[in-house]
Amino acid sequence: MARKALLIGINRYRIPGADLRGCVNDVTNLSRVLVDLCGFAKGDIKVLIDENATQVAMQKGIRALVSGGRKGDVLLLHYSGHGANVPDADGDEADRRDEILCPHDLDWKKPLTDDWLRTTFDRLRVGVSMTVIMDCCHSGSNTRALFPPDAKRVPRYLPNPWDIMAEESGRKLRGKVQGSLRRASPAARKRGDAVTVDIPELLITGCRDTQTSADAHIGGSYNGALTYALTTVLREAKGRIGHRDLHAKVLAWLKREDFEQVPQLEGRKARLDGDFLAPLA
Repeated sequence: MARKALLIGINRYRIPGADLRGCVNDVTNLSRVLVDLCGFAKGDIKVLIDENATQVAMQKGIRALVSGGRKGDVLLLHYSGHGANVPDADGDEADRRDEILCPHDLDWKKPLTDDWLRTTFDRLRVGVSMTVIMDCCHSGSNTRALFPPDAKRVPRYLPNPWDIMAEESGRKLRGKVQGSLRRASPAARKRGDAVTVDIPELLITGCRDTQTSADAHIGGSYNGALTYALTTVLREAKGRIGHRDLHAKVLAWLKREDFEQVPQLEGRKARLDGDFLAPLA
């Protein structure tokens, strides 16, 4: 039974003004926890950071992680960087917008959509335990505020060009952001932040639909609030903790540190009731 991980952290973007500060630290911190407490060997943790985290490299790495999984294996995908949305390719005048991840070389016209992620994750073999952590924003907010480089907190969200054009013209994009990565209905997510849903992976996202995930100055350096909270709780638990307990303690940590974001937990009931990074029974 193998334990393999792909950790992606992007501070530097080709888009002017889009750089973040804490994503590479997220990768470093989580990698140490995986090795120190969760039974991963350094050689089984693949890392893509900054200029190496191109769309081609990310898709190749994610495909390899999923397709290489065998019954009994434990897999982890962690993404730390910007999230955004684009008009749905099948929509009319941006009536709908699809969620995307933002590689270093983001191309707004050919983005890495959550539709692609969903299709890829659905190919996971039976008996493989996969955990996906998304420390980014998928907010539909039209904010395009510019933050100074030393700002204590900035959102991990990139406004897309269509949002910006609409805002500057005095016209708003219609409709709501659509996502296929999370399969829980909006109504189910309103009832609770840990939702039972039929997906092959265990999914942890950084915030609710209406919120943004923070890139913040914490503990003397810049980090993603979600990843910092996760690694803090995991170290306190020495790596052995149930998903529901982990979620509750991460929520409590973020609230105590005055972060408004509320991480979401989704998966099948057996996974939600199980332990973090445990093999499937």
